[in-house]
Amino acid sequence: MRENFAQETSAPKATKATKATNDTQDTYFYDPRAGHGLPHDPFKAILAPRVIGWISSCNRKGQANLAPYSFFGGFSDNPKVIAFSSDGYKDSIRNIEETGEFTWNLTSLALAEAMNRSAASVAPQVNEFELAGLTQVPGSHVKVPRVG
Repeated sequence: MRENFAQETSAPKATKATKATNDTQDTYFYDPRAGHGLPHDPFKAILAPRVIGWISSCNRKGQANLAPYSFFGGFSDNPKVIAFSSDGYKDSIRNIEETGEFTWNLTSLALAEAMNRSAASVAPQVNEFELAGLTQVPGSHVKVPRVG
């Protein structure tokens, strides 16, 4: 059995994740306003695969921060626009609001463990580059460092 998820935001009376069967497959309709009735919220699994936005930033004092964001993407190529979204107000957001700068770093399989270490919830003064055992390299066009 193949399961497909479809988000229907216009469904007026959907309650939980509901199952509809047609001739070829089972389909589940998910209305986020009504909940899902599943062991885990399927929203992040629906939007997959997702590129990780490994965002580095600095506060006004120049203290570096590095954190992965799974809600990240390119939204335009003219002008070039990338964006990420944060669950809650985190150090990255505060730093970017203070300075107006950040860098996006490409993750790879070789860097996966370091990226996971940089996801730790730590105090703002902790440098996640150091925590993850990474080298900070000066940014090319901004003051914010990048992963070296």
